[in-house]
Amino acid sequence: MNIDRHRVIQRFTAYVQKFDHTDAGVVLKYEHSMRVSRIIEDIARGISLSDGDVNLAWCIGVLHDIGRFEQLREYHTFIDYRSVDHAKYGAKYLFGEGHIRDFLTDASEDDVIRLAVGLHNVFQLPGELTPRQRQFCQLIRDADKIDIFRVYATHLEKPDNVWHTDLSRLKEQPISDAVMAQARRMRTIRTEDKKTRMDFYAGVLCLYFELSYAVSRELVKEQGYYEKLLQFHSRNRQTEARLDEIRSLVKCLGNQQNQDGL
Repeated sequence: MNIDRHRVIQRFTAYVQKFDHTDAGVVLKYEHSMRVSRIIEDIARGISLSDGDVNLAWCIGVLHDIGRFEQLREYHTFIDYRSVDHAKYGAKYLFGEGHIRDFLTDASEDDVIRLAVGLHNVFQLPGELTPRQRQFCQLIRDADKIDIFRVYATHLEKPDNVWHTDLSRLKEQPISDAVMAQARRMRTIRTEDKKTRMDFYAGVLCLYFELSYAVSRELVKEQGYYEKLLQFHSRNRQTEARLDEIRSLVKCLGNQQNQDGL
């Protein structure tokens, strides 16, 4: 596929500059998109994709969260359940409204890009995807999770942390039974089951369980942000016991995958 990286970055940056530069959320989402594009490129090279497919993966990384900006424009929030599914909204903006041509002239991989953008946040990928479609969906989902670990870890000690609560209050909160049941199955957590801020914290930890590639787990280890998240301790005795369970499950999964060579 013919991808002009300079054009993609130039057009994407110009697009983002239409939004309020003083809005921390806009800056965060722009930086997240740039980081995810680099991470997905590293993963794609790590699984020995061709140069053309590496470029395609990189482009998906840049554009995967474009729905966040449209979500902010229309709904003045980044919270999906209060507005719109940002991934589907991004796919609609790019392909339903034709804006993909603002970034790419080559339409040969439109279907792959549309699916990767539109499905990057779903609880589970649909079964009817082709192997190629599934691969690029998995690549962006892994890259997105890896940078989410960075976002949450770097906000952990900040007053304006992503859980929107005082850290001392976070340390007192419970992890709900429904959330813990899913964690014990080593699955990601359904948003509708999260009732407390600690549920959302546990949900971030459980993203690790569904990373698709060994190189993704290697990148997580190298960056160290996920380890920082694992080191968070609660003053609520039951919550700390449940966090210990999750830590043990993460360790067991890592040991099993190392033994299997995955």
